Amino acid sequence: MSREGEGPLQRWLELRDEVKRRIEYRSFYLRYCPEARQTGARLQALCPIPAHAHSGRGHPSLSVDLQQGLFNCFSRDEGGDALTFYQLMHGVTFAEAVRLLARELGIGEEGGGARRPSLAAASAPDAESAVEEAGDFAPLDEGRTHAVCESFLEVCREEEQLEGLNYLARRGIDSRTARGAGLAYFPRRAYRRVMRRMLDCFPLETLQRGGLFNRKEHLTFYRHRLLFPFLVEGRAVYLQARTTASGVEPRWHNMRGPVPSLYNLDALRNLPSGSVVHLVEGFTDTLTLTAHGFHAVGLVGAGGLKDEWLAPLARFRVVAALDPDDAGRRAAARYREMFARRGSGLAVLNLPADVNDFFRQHPAAALEFELLAETALEAMRDEG
Repeated sequence: MSREGEGPLQRWLELRDEVKRRIEYRSFYLRYCPEARQTGARLQALCPIPAHAHSGRGHPSLSVDLQQGLFNCFSRDEGGDALTFYQLMHGVTFAEAVRLLARELGIGEEGGGARRPSLAAASAPDAESAVEEAGDFAPLDEGRTHAVCESFLEVCREEEQLEGLNYLARRGIDSRTARGAGLAYFPRRAYRRVMRRMLDCFPLETLQRGGLFNRKEHLTFYRHRLLFPFLVEGRAVYLQARTTASGVEPRWHNMRGPVPSLYNLDALRNLPSGSVVHLVEGFTDTLTLTAHGFHAVGLVGAGGLKDEWLAPLARFRVVAALDPDDAGRRAAARYREMFARRGSGLAVLNLPADVNDFFRQHPAAALEFELLAETALEAMRDEG
């Protein structure tokens, strides 16, 4: 706890120690080494540190002790704690690593004890139940929602995109795919600037009705800054955003109002009838398939398909590739019934992992996926 008379060094040391206490080591290191293998309390991975200049084709040389948070790259004989790892990954000083991680974790720079609420706390979204009870923030109409979405995306695209693009690249989604889907990002250091820009564009009440600002008059997209727009006929009609930091829950945040459509629906506009379209969970799986030349639309959650969304899919051969968990299996069975009631079929592809993991773990994933989809379509025809 910070005490009267302490100097900047003592406060910085307290901040450093608080950051170390808050880091969840496993999720922190997996953020940079998503393909790491865990054995007991250790992770083994290919070393991602840029200055080490590994080819990425060798044997795992990075070892992480998950109990103490210590790493070691055996091929370069360099190691240290999680803060040192962050410093090497981002090319910053150790002091900058402490400050940047503190911001990601929502820790104020006084290092603990009595202090002003952090931006993470001030920017927290209002509880939906409280908003509904108050009844003073009626949802925006379609035209105003579109205007707010487009302005927010434009403001964010004026900021540095590299962190967001790097996050996607680690998951196999290239920058061309990201830009084609209209994604936008802003770094944490730009938060206040983005907040001011949005207040210059719209009245506060409009932004609060859209869920972009809370009752404390703060932008709610503080932890979640990678924006995924829902595009319908080229118009952004809704936004969801993902955190790129480790250990942050919930991982997703959205503006107010119901999800208006399947994600990536615009990709079907000029697609020939009879084409194969994949129905998957979430944005990452959708864009993973897009990056590999497949046609895909995404659901927000396994059970998110609505009856009114089936009509745009009626002229295609649809293959569901949902997550291989109980929720995904139940949803796939229900969706087959929904398609059948409309006189069409739904092929179901059973993968050993979700789509993004499958493509990152299998060298010939695109070919395997295509063959599995063909097999699923043949099985559906045989059943019919």
